[in-house]
Amino acid sequence: MSQLLSRMFKGLSSATFGLRYGLDGLLYDRKRWSTTFAALKNCANGGPVLVVGNGPSLNKTPLDEFAAVTSIGMNKIDMLYPRVTWRPTLVMTMNAVVVKQHGDTIVNVNDQAFISFKTRHFLSKNSRDKAKFFLEKPGTPFSTDPSKYVALGPTVTYSALQMAYWMGADPVILFGVDHSFKFAGSPLAYEKMKGDDPNHFDPNYFKDSLWGAPDNVGMERCYAESRHAFERDGRRILDATIDGKLQIFEKISLDEAFSQCGIAQPLNSAGC
Repeated sequence: MSQLLSRMFKGLSSATFGLRYGLDGLLYDRKRWSTTFAALKNCANGGPVLVVGNGPSLNKTPLDEFAAVTSIGMNKIDMLYPRVTWRPTLVMTMNAVVVKQHGDTIVNVNDQAFISFKTRHFLSKNSRDKAKFFLEKPGTPFSTDPSKYVALGPTVTYSALQMAYWMGADPVILFGVDHSFKFAGSPLAYEKMKGDDPNHFDPNYFKDSLWGAPDNVGMERCYAESRHAFERDGRRILDATIDGKLQIFEKISLDEAFSQCGIAQPLNSAGC
């Protein structure tokens, strides 16, 4: 009997999951965001784009020297802003917990904040009016056209890589994607972090707050799919994360990252 009930609840959960995303697909207004996405298409023009994670290695990464390089930040990256002059070209967020905790700040302190449409109800009305939304679709391959949809994955870095592809990045250079987490419990389970956060660049990132435990296997699957999508188009994703543990992408040093970006000293020109 218990097994039957378990299967019933699992089936109900899957049906609700599909219904929610199906309804989002009907409600999402692509025309409203068509100009926004069109402006980003190939804006990097085959040049480098940084995809900047939130790992502790950012505390050793001289982002200010990459201030002129087009970049994508994620989630609560603004918690780094008091310590750096660097600012990302745009920021992406898809996690409902992050949007509930910090979404209004993300929208209001970043020039371009792209928020998953599924999390819109966690924003204040003013923030909903300012934010730019992208549509996530589960069970879909890596999207080369995020103006239509962004493939759902267990990390916002996957969303950012799809956006970087759309922007014409070659190469993408990863910073702060440490791929090393300390947590208890099961992957993707929500739990309260007790005390300082050891997994992000700021100990207050999820301190004493709810967060979603990472799914390393799922993330690696999405990263591999991203690598293959770029390679099919003759493009690359390079990993310059300092002491990063991810083994999916070609590793490069900080000096090589400077070279890829044509940096001999801090630049002053703008990106996209």
